[in-house]
Amino acid sequence: MIYIFTGNGKGKTTAAIGTGIRAVGAGKKVLMIQFMKDKTLSSEANVLDKIENFVLKSFGRRGFYLPKKMLQENPELLKKGVRPLEEEDKNLAKEALKFAKDNLRNFDLIILDEICVAIYFELLEIEEVTDLLSNEGKHFILTGRNCPEKIVDLSDLVTEMVEIKHPYEKGVKAVKGLDF
Repeated sequence: MIYIFTGNGKGKTTAAIGTGIRAVGAGKKVLMIQFMKDKTLSSEANVLDKIENFVLKSFGRRGFYLPKKMLQENPELLKKGVRPLEEEDKNLAKEALKFAKDNLRNFDLIILDEICVAIYFELLEIEEVTDLLSNEGKHFILTGRNCPEKIVDLSDLVTEMVEIKHPYEKGVKAVKGLDF
């Protein structure tokens, strides 16, 4: 099965983690790979690292990054500490995908957190990802905004998180333990 949690709303990673915990409860082994994230910034890492048969690996630099073009179009983001993507980010995304391929045989469910964003930002080629997803007998969960239609077409389940209202719009910062 291939599950996708996408859309501009909150809860994609949380939904993937919940499904992963359910899988562990059913005796399955789970590998969660975070693209473009540093797990030291995510509160869930504090507990996931303690769950037997749930392995979390992160491949990202500290901070938040966007393509240079997006930052040029929205210069106020630079003032908020958002930095441009670099070649290192592409290398980390490729390393994460290789890690997934190298470890497929050891896990029943592979969660590819923010892989849709990595594709959208051109850190990965879509063919590299579809090649991974073609492995028979494995279950995958992909998260992130802007999931490519080609991957949506391959999937068995797609849930789109839609933002209706968000405290960020009022200037409220993310809350540790609830948002990260």
